[in-house]
Amino acid sequence: MQIPLKAMLRSAIQATPTPMAGLALGIASLGWCWNNLAGDAATQQWGAAIAAALLLLLAIKFIRYPAILREELAHPVVGSVIPTFSMALMVISNALHPVAANAAATLWVAAVVFHLAFMLSFFYHRAQDFRLHHLLPSWFVPPVGLAVAALTNLTPALAPVAQMLLAFALMAYLVLMPLMIYRLVFSAPVPDTSKPTLAVLAAPSSLCLAAYLQIAEAPSLLLVACLGGLAVLMTLVIYVGFFRLLRLPFSPGYAAFTFPMVISATALFKTAELLQGHAVTQAAAEQILQGAQVELMIATGIVVYVAIRYVRHYAGRMHRVLHPVELVA
Repeated sequence: MQIPLKAMLRSAIQATPTPMAGLALGIASLGWCWNNLAGDAATQQWGAAIAAALLLLLAIKFIRYPAILREELAHPVVGSVIPTFSMALMVISNALHPVAANAAATLWVAAVVFHLAFMLSFFYHRAQDFRLHHLLPSWFVPPVGLAVAALTNLTPALAPVAQMLLAFALMAYLVLMPLMIYRLVFSAPVPDTSKPTLAVLAAPSSLCLAAYLQIAEAPSLLLVACLGGLAVLMTLVIYVGFFRLLRLPFSPGYAAFTFPMVISATALFKTAELLQGHAVTQAAAEQILQGAQVELMIATGIVVYVAIRYVRHYAGRMHRVLHPVELVA
């Protein structure tokens, strides 16, 4: 049975999983984080290029089939991870800045606008049909994910906007975290299909810490200690959780494993850099730097593993589209 090329392309685009935006975010962020060891921007550029290719596939899907985007924004799980698309764009804009500063600033602003639109749409739908058991760690992504804007901005004129977005992200984290703990402890168990989102618990404190250290001229060591301690604790919890989470059947939701691990390492690198500037904390800085290097190795392994699983999964779906089983009457 022959399938028209147009129909095959349509099926291929529609089959592109939206959570792949989270993988794009993880890859772009990993390339950037490796700059701490590589000493140049090559890894950041490569990570951004790969992420841009993945986002292009999703952009074609969203533009060609806007009904799918509207439907997914209304979903309590998929809708919460769609903002990883705009977060990945922000990271890409940071990589673009050294070669095209104006284009990078434009992309950053567009990404922030997209993120706000995704966030407002998602929470509008959730307000229409709120149920406690729908609340999942991925709900941190829309509001707290705005901290990526502060982390990635390199345009001085946009610094006040970045500061406001970080303040909003911090407040959202403080509000959502108690609700999340209550839901996870006292509400219905998280279904297996949604359990990959548990890895997101490692991200908010690390992201807020990294963004804060990026834009604060005189960081508060007390705030750094609080966010840093919580970030390390949550990351260790997810490390232990991986013994169960990685045994789950593969789904596009595996993308949730990537960015939290990378941003945890990023936060430690930035913390070590801060402490190295104080004579009394240089010993601690060395230990934190070693921890950051270990976390980067783990994050790299997780991102590579998830990427391989994605390739196998997507290749299998494309094979079924291109070579459908012929039915014999």
